[in-house]
Amino acid sequence: MRTVLATALLAICPFLQAQQPLNNESVIKLVKAGLSEDVIIATVNASPGAYDVSADGIIALKSAGLGDKAISAIVLKASSPAPTQQAAVSPVPPTTTFTAAQPSASASTPRVFLQSASKGTNQNALRDQSMEMSRDLERDCQSVRVTINQQAADYVILLNHIEIGAFIRDNQVQVANKDGDLLAKTKEGGSIAGAMKKACALIAQDWAQKSVH
Repeated sequence: MRTVLATALLAICPFLQAQQPLNNESVIKLVKAGLSEDVIIATVNASPGAYDVSADGIIALKSAGLGDKAISAIVLKASSPAPTQQAAVSPVPPTTTFTAAQPSASASTPRVFLQSASKGTNQNALRDQSMEMSRDLERDCQSVRVTINQQAADYVILLNHIEIGAFIRDNQVQVANKDGDLLAKTKEGGSIAGAMKKACALIAQDWAQKSVH
């Protein structure tokens, strides 16, 4: 018994060590070496193979003394797809793209808060002149944004409006930056629309200087 096992090991070892594909000729050698059918089946299942399972190939195996179970194992092995060794692929970490923040329109456009006081003897003097100021700025000064939030404003335009009778009108205008500093001397006289154009020019000039620095 020990002699048979030793012979089987000597016959199988060259195929297992080199991992060479078995073929019909290799199996016939195992049969001639006196290996049992169970050992041959185990060898076929454990080793890669390239078998001829045509009618002539199977007849040759049968003629060499191979049993039906072993032949069935060879046919099954030949019909199974050969395992492919896949190279280990390291997962690629997701690429993080950083996009520089683009300045918003509000960041590049100064905000202006409007405040007015109106005195006079007729009905028009009772109106809130801030509405007139806002309308004139929206129409004639596209380089600023009117805001009703004084804390968020970059500039403040103050108007003191006096209206007496049908013809006497006076407008005093001040333009200040966020710190409350006046950009120019107090303007007096003229219409509200004209005063807003002058205020717009002052703000645009001051804002451009801040952008440079």
